Amino acid sequence: MKDIAFKLKGPVAAALLAVLATFAACLPAPAQEEALIVAVVNDHSISTVDLAHRTNLVLFATSLPRTQQVAQRLQPQVLKTMIDETLQLQAAEANNVKPPQREIDAILANMERENKLPPGGLGSFLASKGVEKSALERQVKVSLSWSKLVERKFASQATVGEDEINDALNRIEENQEKPRNLVSEIFLAVDDAVQDEQVKQGALRIMQQLRSGASFDALARAFSQNAAAASGGDLGWLVQGQLDEQIEQHLAGMQPGQLGGPFRTLDGYHIIALRDRRLAGGSSPSQVTVDLRQINIPLSPQATEEETRAVLAVTEQIRSGIGDCDSLATTTLPGGARVANIGRVRIGDLAAPLQPPLMGLQANQMSQPLRGPNGIMLLMVCEREAETAGLPGRNQIKERLFREKLDLLARRYLRDLRRAAFLDIRR
Repeated sequence: MKDIAFKLKGPVAAALLAVLATFAACLPAPAQEEALIVAVVNDHSISTVDLAHRTNLVLFATSLPRTQQVAQRLQPQVLKTMIDETLQLQAAEANNVKPPQREIDAILANMERENKLPPGGLGSFLASKGVEKSALERQVKVSLSWSKLVERKFASQATVGEDEINDALNRIEENQEKPRNLVSEIFLAVDDAVQDEQVKQGALRIMQQLRSGASFDALARAFSQNAAAASGGDLGWLVQGQLDEQIEQHLAGMQPGQLGGPFRTLDGYHIIALRDRRLAGGSSPSQVTVDLRQINIPLSPQATEEETRAVLAVTEQIRSGIGDCDSLATTTLPGGARVANIGRVRIGDLAAPLQPPLMGLQANQMSQPLRGPNGIMLLMVCEREAETAGLPGRNQIKERLFREKLDLLARRYLRDLRRAAFLDIRR
């Protein structure tokens, strides 16, 4: 067995793990000044203390110096994000969308594991850094609530037809012999022409921070307004025809490692990072998407050899008795084993030790036992989809188009919430 640290890459966990990782570097908060109100969002107020704490988190997450000058440059964009989050939570509550506490607890527990904290140790760890655990829980709650609300309200409107998939695939096929680009993006929406200059200045400030050495990944998580924000702005490997034509033109003149933008499109401003480029036909773990299940069998790190052999016997029983993912979903597993539905994930996004065994698994196949932090795990691939000759599969295209539509509907909904809200910004 291999000792590994399994990293869950779900959209909420991925975004919040980056924030949590910054807490270890945080210093105790400075002496409290009188809290002044910087913004009122309907019946909720945001104070100078709220804004300062959130700005400090962004500074640490982005590796920027913790100075007053840098903080002041970031604060307008940080405040805008906090206002949007308040509107999102208010909308969720108005629609009786409330994530179960067990989902919030599961994300927090995963953060503890990722940061090598003992079970239940997150609160005391945050307190030692002068951070209230409730602040982190609120971020988790907002992310989960908004995601569930958007799915509930708009999933039926974001359907993707076969003709749309065919059109997208045809456009990609026409360009399959052209270079493929590994791209990350930070997107700032312009909902109203009146806001254009304000959004542009925000994009320019972000670009300035990037040129000063800030983490693209962390700034995307903090400020980007599209679905890729949860994965640090990662759009993956793209062939020509998958981005806005104007962005494609700029991208063609960029070299790997370069930043581009901000570029104005109909929807808003885009900042692009070209991370790599390769000719069609290359292969990479990031080109393979799997629908993944994780089977966990508890085993203490101090387990005896006999106890370990007993758990390994359970894994063999599971491997020999489960023939496909349908059986896995309906079978009661022995030895206290539990199944976690990881969902669709690119193999390249998983922890490095997981990639080789998964690359060799086909649909409905299960891995050899792997040693995790809390026991033994098995990984089962339910579906596998790899790009052929540089082309994404139909399911990948459908999912991408669906997320793009859902993204657009969510942005319009948030725009309407802003327009209908009572907003009093005092700085």
